[in-house]
Parts: sequence; C-alpha cells; structure tokens
Amino acid sequence: MARFFLTLRKPVKSPRMLRRLHLSACLAVAAMLALAGCESYGPLGAGAFSTVVVDPGHGGHDFGGRAMFGRNEKDLALDTALRLKANLERRGFRVIITRNADYFIPLDQRVAVSNGTPGSIFVSIHYNWDRGRAGHGVETYYCSPRSFRLASNVQRELAGAYRTSNRGVKRGCWIRVLRKNLRPAILVEGGFDSNSSDNSVLQSGSGRQRIAEAVARGIVAERQGRRP
Repeated sequence: MARFFLTLRKPVKSPRMLRRLHLSACLAVAAMLALAGCESYGPLGAGAFSTVVVDPGHGGHDFGGRAMFGRNEKDLALDTALRLKANLERRGFRVIITRNADYFIPLDQRVAVSNGTPGSIFVSIHYNWDRGRAGHGVETYYCSPRSFRLASNVQRELAGAYRTSNRGVKRGCWIRVLRKNLRPAILVEGGFDSNSSDNSVLQSGSGRQRIAEAVARGIVAERQGRRP
C-alpha cells in the first residue's frame, strides 16, 4: 500500500496555509483509500476460457414458469440455449449444452458438467415468473466474485435486447447451480413469461434470437476483458 507523508520544515502560522495543508492531507488520504479499494474490490474477471457450458433451465416434468400464453419456460429456455450455442460456435467457442431436448437434468449433474470442464464458464438460461403479472425486465445472477464481471458484461448487452426494465446484476448464492460451481457461473433471466409485454417478445423466435445474441456478445466482451 502506498504511503503519503507531509513534511513541514518551518512552523506554519498562516490560516490560509494551514487550510491548504489540511486539504492536501485529505487528498492524499483519499488517494490512498482509492488505491486500496481498487486492489481489494476491483471487478474480477472469469480469466481465460474457450468453452461455454450452456444450461437450459428446467425440462421434462419441470415446466418452470407457466407462460401467460404460449410456450412455457422450459421450452423457451431450451430454444434460447440452442440459439446461443449456435451463435457461440460461429464465434469459435467450444460449447457444451446440458440438455438438447425436453428432459430433466438434476441440478448437481448440471454443475458436474461445468466442474469437470477446465477452461470453461457456465451460463444457465431461464425466464422469470411473477404471480401478480406485473413483474417485468431482465436480470443476471452470480455467486462467486470472479463471476461478477461476466454477469455485468452479459447484463449490459441483455438490457438492450428489447424494450423492458433493466433489473441489474444480483448476487444469488441461494441458486444451487451457481453456489456449487467451481467455474465462473451466471444465471440469466431473460424476461417474465408471466407479463404480457415481456412474454410477447419471448414467444417470438426473433425475440429469443435477440436475447441469445445479447448473451453471446456479453460472453465475448468478458473474454476480451471488458470492464462494464
């Protein structure tokens, strides 16, 4: 940690000079704290990775959120994940998908795929649900500090995918596939299928394509080291 010293060779009697010295001391302390803050709390990145484990949420008997109309969350998540997989592969990533059809995978098995794949990140695709129908918007969850920048990069792109609320990046260590993951891991909530406005986008192939492309751009930005 940097140290700052103010050395006085002569006694200072002028009130104006004392004020200046006091201001200089305050600025020095502020600079020291800023440097310490950068060292301790700067955004951590996912590090080098060439593989993305894409995890479509739910599946099989687990429908996830029941859409206001149209396809339910498990189907929306799978379709979006397949679109994301295709997009990432075109960009040169190796992609492992935890399920490629309508069947259920236990949560720990999903995590095991990620934990058993060195040089990878984990991206779980979901859609949100609100009993009151009013909830809307996109958000991205993370648990470990090294996943925060990945979540932020993805959320930055996701927030512009379509017209809805930006609900931000949130810490979600209560989410098992994030808490148990040894790799940088995030869970994307691409909108509310319980909300008529969001759901009208989610039920369209073009809407899901925009979401998949946004997530892919965020992943690319993370690999490039962007600080969102």
